[in-house]
Amino acid sequence: MGIFEPFRAIGCITSGVPVSVQRLGTETFVTVSVGKAFQIFNCAKLNLVIVGPQLPKKITALASFKEYTFVAYGHDIAVFKRAHQVATWSKHSEKVKLLLLFGDHVISVDIRGNMFLWAFKGVMDQNPSPFGHILLDQSFSPSCIMHPDTYLNKVLVGSEQGPMQLWNISTKKKIFEFKGWDSPITCCVSSPALDVVAVGCADGSVHVHNIRYDEELVTFTHSTRGSVTALSFCTDGQPLLASGGSSGVISVWNLEKKRLQSVVREAHDSVITSLHFFANEPVLMSSSADNSIKMWIFDTTDGDPRLLRFRSGHSAPPLCIK
Repeated sequence: MGIFEPFRAIGCITSGVPVSVQRLGTETFVTVSVGKAFQIFNCAKLNLVIVGPQLPKKITALASFKEYTFVAYGHDIAVFKRAHQVATWSKHSEKVKLLLLFGDHVISVDIRGNMFLWAFKGVMDQNPSPFGHILLDQSFSPSCIMHPDTYLNKVLVGSEQGPMQLWNISTKKKIFEFKGWDSPITCCVSSPALDVVAVGCADGSVHVHNIRYDEELVTFTHSTRGSVTALSFCTDGQPLLASGGSSGVISVWNLEKKRLQSVVREAHDSVITSLHFFANEPVLMSSSADNSIKMWIFDTTDGDPRLLRFRSGHSAPPLCIK
């Protein structure tokens, strides 16, 4: 043991892993990854409330439910109650890429297309086994997963090859395959309107799609180069869709007028990893691999967002500390 032991790291806000946002009572919390540990911020003032312990490997995915946090690292998933680890789920033989909270279940997907279903309600066993397993096609590399609202036991999985599949996790059957848009799917999100989802692609296009009738409603294209990396629908009555790209630009699209409403040019210095409109509020939160979280409010007369509050650290290694 050395004379000096690490006490805490300062200036670590978030890494390139998408954040997890959840509501507890009247307050909203955001869980972020910082390398091998996770942190939880209260969104009211973006103050730090919980720091998790160091894990053996870097975090690859996060999910949260009430006071539980699910953290994927390597082939395993750690389950935390607040900052205390209560279980480890080990079944994957490949790196876990995606986590989705789904009712009473957590769905984990690895890079080889193995999808495991875990139950976490009730008694939390120390090392439980999954209650279900789905193997996706060999030519289908999963890139994102979501649950379309009101679709009982269904998940939508996007792929790096371009197609998108709708699965029933109860019967473990593939219901439908959407042919895609000839570009790798990078993100997908459910909309407040029934049967409608937004899908972001690597070629910079955003597709608002009706999955019941397999119909395209509207397509938007980023003016900047790079892929679409994050999407979020506004739920406070304004017909807005926010999209983030690999160049750090946030675009806000008006769905009624089917056109670009505003652009935040230098929102972040690196790829935008997450966007989240708060429920029934005109507030958008963005996180980026540039080590920052920012909150934007839509309260101006011209409809452009302005920076409300943020937490950020160095986006590159610091050169001088005094």
